[in-house]
Order: sequence, then C-alpha cells, then structure tokens
Amino acid sequence: MTVLTKVVILDFINGEEYAFTQIYKLYYKDVRSYCYKHTRAAEIAEELASDIFLRFWEARANLDPDKDIKPYLFTIAKNVTFTWLKRMVTDQKMKAVFKTRYLSDQDGANQDVAIAAAMDLALLRKIMGKLPAKRRRTFELCKIDGLSYAEAAGILMISKETIKDHVSLAKKDLDKLANAADYIYVLLPVFLSLNNLF
Repeated sequence: MTVLTKVVILDFINGEEYAFTQIYKLYYKDVRSYCYKHTRAAEIAEELASDIFLRFWEARANLDPDKDIKPYLFTIAKNVTFTWLKRMVTDQKMKAVFKTRYLSDQDGANQDVAIAAAMDLALLRKIMGKLPAKRRRTFELCKIDGLSYAEAAGILMISKETIKDHVSLAKKDLDKLANAADYIYVLLPVFLSLNNLF
C-alpha cells in the first residue's frame, strides 16, 4: 500500500499533478465504493467520484500538510453524495431510476428501511422549511451544498461571521425541531457532522 509523505501532500497543495495522481490512485476505489454504496449505480458512482476528486483538487489550498488528507477527502465525498441524493429526491425521473436500481437487489426488510429513510428525508425537508429563509439558505449552502463560509458569504452578500452565526443557529433550531419528531435523528447527525468541512 502506498503511503503519502508530507512532501507529496505539499506538492499536491502546490498543484503538482504527479501528487494528485498518487492520491487519486490511493483513494479512488474507496471513494467510488462509498458513492456506489449510496447510489447503487456504477455509472453514477464513477461520475460522483470524478466530481469529488475535482473538488478536492480545487480545495487543495485548504489542506494542512501536517494532517491526514483522507478525512477531508471523505468529507467532500459525503457532501457531494448527499447533494446528489438531495437532487435525486426532488427529481421524479431520477427517483424512479434510483428506486428501481436500489430496491431491486434488496429484500423486504431492506425495502422497509429505504422507505423509512425516504420518509425521514421528507420530514427533514419539512422541518428545514420552518427555519427563517436566510438561515435555511445559509445552512443549505454550507452544509448541504458544501460551500465554505467565505463562498456562502459572497453569494448571500453578508459577512463570514454572519454566515457562522446563521449556521450555528440553524443547527440549534433543527435540533429543537427534531426533538418533536424523534425518528428524524436518523438523518440529523448527517447534517450536524458536516460542521468541520471548512
């Protein structure tokens, strides 16, 4: 197994393609497997994996060369995959394709789990709809779409500190609202775990 040295990570941060190639070869199968696990479609998993590595390349300046890069890469993988799942839920055509592919190889018990997860996602969307509009939009940009606080601040034309405040308040609001519907905790930890992306 290849081990990434600090020199390779520094070269990657500085834009050296050979370093990117080493990282890609080391983690591609794991990233693709993660995507396949959530999409159950090989073509989509490959597209998402490509998008994940592109975003990783674009965000390389945010890396700390003294830390392991794998958690950062997989945070991007989670965000990209979740964004795809969110879009899939809103797209009826993709929903039918996903349902066919995902449920076709599942037994009855797993189908019940998939249905329950879809219901939880619908409830989460309903709960998020109760947040104030700007707070909800800020949370979606940072925690669902995977933008940095600075990027979200640029889009919403507010300060980075205001973005941080909105995200913090949104997480507290979601936690309070979720207490009224205990089973939403199936998905709420996914949102709250995205806190350390940027």
